[in-house]
Amino acid sequence: MAQTDRLHSFRIRASQADLDRWAASAQAANMNRTAWLRSLAADAAAGTRHPGQLADEIRALRRELSACGNNLNQIAHKLNAGGHADPSAALDRLGDLMNEVSDFLHDAHAPKRKGGSRARRQRQ
Repeated sequence: MAQTDRLHSFRIRASQADLDRWAASAQAANMNRTAWLRSLAADAAAGTRHPGQLADEIRALRRELSACGNNLNQIAHKLNAGGHADPSAALDRLGDLMNEVSDFLHDAHAPKRKGGSRARRQRQ
């Protein structure tokens, strides 16, 4: 068995529902629950992710995607009714949003980079 410098442990209280969600999340990340919790704590301590930040960002992205979908549906309805519509603004916003989603997903899985994806894209 390999030596480890992990000599300390702590206990927390959790409901069965919490344990089940944590186990499922750990399994989805191909980790055991202990390693998964340790990685979350390390991310928070390093400042790469704050508790609740990921969920808040996902909710914000969902709202924006929903708004874009509503705009596209309105454009499609108008065009199908024989009207004229200029979808360029909605399509431009959708493209921007797709870039934000791509950057978000990349940043969520990659180590924190100085300047982030958006700053790199703006320099290009």
